[in-house]
Amino acid sequence: MAVPKDSINLPYPISRRRAIKVEGALLRVCIGVCALLAVAVLVGPSPALSADPKQQKKEEISEDIKQFRINIGRLQEGIKKQEEQIREQKQVELTLLTELQDIDSRLNEQNLKIENLAGRIDKQHEVMAAKKDAINDAAASMQKVQDHVITRMQSFYKLGELGLVNVTFSNQTLPELLRFQDSFVALIKYDRQAIDRYRETIAELETAMESLKLQENIFRELLVENQAEQETLDAIKQEKEQLLAKIRTQTKLHEQAAAEMEAASAKLTDSIKGMQKQVKEIDESFLYGKGAHPPPVKGKVITGFKDTTTNLLGITSVSNGIAIDAPPGSTITAIHEGVVHYSGYLRGFGNTVIVNHGHQYYSIYSRMERLLVEKGQRVTRETPIGVMGDTATLVTPGLYLEIRKDTEYLDPLEWLDVSQLK
Repeated sequence: MAVPKDSINLPYPISRRRAIKVEGALLRVCIGVCALLAVAVLVGPSPALSADPKQQKKEEISEDIKQFRINIGRLQEGIKKQEEQIREQKQVELTLLTELQDIDSRLNEQNLKIENLAGRIDKQHEVMAAKKDAINDAAASMQKVQDHVITRMQSFYKLGELGLVNVTFSNQTLPELLRFQDSFVALIKYDRQAIDRYRETIAELETAMESLKLQENIFRELLVENQAEQETLDAIKQEKEQLLAKIRTQTKLHEQAAAEMEAASAKLTDSIKGMQKQVKEIDESFLYGKGAHPPPVKGKVITGFKDTTTNLLGITSVSNGIAIDAPPGSTITAIHEGVVHYSGYLRGFGNTVIVNHGHQYYSIYSRMERLLVEKGQRVTRETPIGVMGDTATLVTPGLYLEIRKDTEYLDPLEWLDVSQLK
């Protein structure tokens, strides 16, 4: 700790020699007090901070975090189950797609078969129509030949009945008449042979027609079978497609459920982070309140951080804190909650209170007329810890305030709400 440079006139005269002696003695005292204060701050654990609102709040948050983590664990298990269901559904979907692809391939084959059979039936119709036309043509030709034969036969019979007359009265000789008769008979025979050939041709065509009809019936039976198989495949395909649509819907539902669980888990995780931040803010509330801590007294800052000061006794030092001038009788309050680490008299600094704010943050108040707290006492923000007076600030004016992080001196004006100071 440093002693402010501001000096005041002593109420009684002191000789120069005595002043030098006193100055040396006070310097030694200051060195000793600084060492003692450092030991008081750093040696020994701080009193327990249990059974206080902060601890209770931390415990409540800790229970909430525990419950949230349990819920996150349950959500993660639910997500795993949903993902497993999704994998199973995807596998089923893949199987169905493979089956549908096979069904489509079979349907294409059936369509080709049906088209082929329909084409063959059409061709059979064309061939049968041609055969029928040939039968009709053969029958017509045969009928003509038959008509000619009938006419020739009638003529021949007539010739046979008038043969003697023809021989007697004919201008031709008998040999010529005989040759004519032989030719006529040969012609009739030829016509009969032609009729026989037409009959054979018609018989063959009719046999071919029967064969073609039989083949057509076979083709039609195959066509019916293939159409029935096609209808069966269409029904199976429709059933598979409906199942695929159902599987995809279920997969989307599982994906949606997993996404909602992920979002809920992320939200819980964010909540945990927020609660952990709350715990950290509770634990390090002094740090998070930097720049907003109320000053211990409302007054005027007469010594700044790292200012060189000289007190009434002529001792010069660098201030590791600040000094605030306030009227006698002013109540000095704690700038933040914590536990009183030290409360007592320190030579050279007077009545002093050291408050432990946790995480190695300390606020140190010196030059108080009267102390209002004891060691181990828990204080809150603006809890009265002392009273200002003339006697305490006789040698060095103003309430001395120092803030430390472990052994590091910090500028109090960076931690206080300076709007309440002059």
